[in-house]
Amino acid sequence: MTPKKAAAVIGCSPQQVRTLIRNGMLRARMIKTDCNPGYRYDVTSKEAQRYRDQPQGRGYPRGRKRSNPCTP
Repeated sequence: MTPKKAAAVIGCSPQQVRTLIRNGMLRARMIKTDCNPGYRYDVTSKEAQRYRDQPQGRGYPRGRKRSNPCTP
């Protein structure tokens, strides 16, 4: 699955999924493409669910929207 679909499963942004992959916290395959930058990530649904079900140590809870105090 793409980082966008994995982000929906985990409850974060696609950019955060890419960061997790680069930091080694989420396993994914790099698939070579013909266009720039030349590769894309492929995350398995099992791996996305594994990361989602891990206890979170710190930070804002996954999947929860932040409230905006400026909007009435």
